[in-house]
Amino acid sequence: MEKKEGQDFQSLRSTNFPDTKFFQHLSNGTTFFQNKEFEKAITEWQEAAKRRPTAEELPMVSESVAFRSGLDDVPLLGLLYALFSGAQTGVAAVVSNYAQKEILFKEGWIVSARTTQSEERLGNFLLQRELMTSSNLEDMAARAKEGGVRLGTFLVKAGLLTGKELHELLDFQVKEILSELFSWKDGEFYFEKQSVGEEDVVASYTPLDIALFAARRGLDFATFRRMIPNNKIIFRVPPYIERDKAKIMEDLDANERFIFSLIDGNRNVAQLIKFSGDDEISVINILYRLVLMGLIKKSRDIGTYEDKEYGEVTRFLRTFIEVFRLVLDDLRKELGTRTKGVVKKAMDQLAKDYGTLFSGVALDKDLPLDENKILKNISAYYPNPSDRLVFIDGFYALITLLLTEMVNILGLPLTKRIVADIGKVRWDIYRFYTDSPIKRKVLEAFDKIVAQYPK
Repeated sequence: MEKKEGQDFQSLRSTNFPDTKFFQHLSNGTTFFQNKEFEKAITEWQEAAKRRPTAEELPMVSESVAFRSGLDDVPLLGLLYALFSGAQTGVAAVVSNYAQKEILFKEGWIVSARTTQSEERLGNFLLQRELMTSSNLEDMAARAKEGGVRLGTFLVKAGLLTGKELHELLDFQVKEILSELFSWKDGEFYFEKQSVGEEDVVASYTPLDIALFAARRGLDFATFRRMIPNNKIIFRVPPYIERDKAKIMEDLDANERFIFSLIDGNRNVAQLIKFSGDDEISVINILYRLVLMGLIKKSRDIGTYEDKEYGEVTRFLRTFIEVFRLVLDDLRKELGTRTKGVVKKAMDQLAKDYGTLFSGVALDKDLPLDENKILKNISAYYPNPSDRLVFIDGFYALITLLLTEMVNILGLPLTKRIVADIGKVRWDIYRFYTDSPIKRKVLEAFDKIVAQYPK
């Protein structure tokens, strides 16, 4: 028995592991991963995954409270599977000279992870995704600490994140924390049995789930870039996948779901980037993951086909931005700096589902609204095709709230004047735009606005 901070730890060594094909695949995959031969690592680990070892094929963790091992002797995956096969509940710590990471197990499943590395903490992911500024993050973190709650919990209670958004962030965080571990060639591994509460359960993964994610993520981006040397490449969904597309989408994260839903054998990579409102690298990484999952294939077609849906969505999005500016400009003309307070009040009253549509959009600035940011919010928060026109309802709700405030502050006659201008926009759409379901939905929204303030 060895000591760590007064605790007895049973030693677990490579000699304790039976010489099975399963363990050989784990070890070979680890070597390939550490040598950055990710495709070979995936092959080895996929072979291991097919074998599904029984408890007898891996060392059982004894009834002692804790054990320890070294990564230079036993591959990390072997240690994780010892816990998985024994349905252990507790916390594993992996310690190196420069960092410490903890893996939480519940009945053998990996359910969460923690880290001492700041770049892998929740706050950093909030900043990366532009869900919060540095100053806001510091303020929120301080308030969460003062209230004795976790940052994510505080942000959900404050209405700054939805529960679903927090779960996706925490799930992503777990994968990021653990992915790097498979590249560690040395370090100490400790496991201690202890209770893990439901509040700590973020995910439910087998060790190979995480290892394969890490290997797929590690594949050289340049390799995929050679597959798509330019953004005119078109992807398609194979027929056998198309049949189950709706069900498959349920297992994808929001960003993957949105891109997957757009792939129709006609849109090229450039069009996918434009429709998503996201940056090129992010979209290509998503395409890479979808290819690795076998959900999409490169089409033989290369070029640019007209994207009628994108054209309609952006045309009417710009129409609503134009109407919003009409209302805002009139408010500024009459109220000056007080306009900011009016916009804030309207946003506070806006339903949370619509509020996410305008997340990170400077509504009260004397600048054009960021159309691209709204598209990005649609792809992040409303990934299902059925929700793609949510901006119509969102803008309708926001403009209605602003007009209500305008009546309260400036009176009905001035408000009717603005509504008359909105009616002109509506009339132009009716006369000059080709009939379509989206046109009819837009006209319906403007009709409801005009009907509230008859002449």
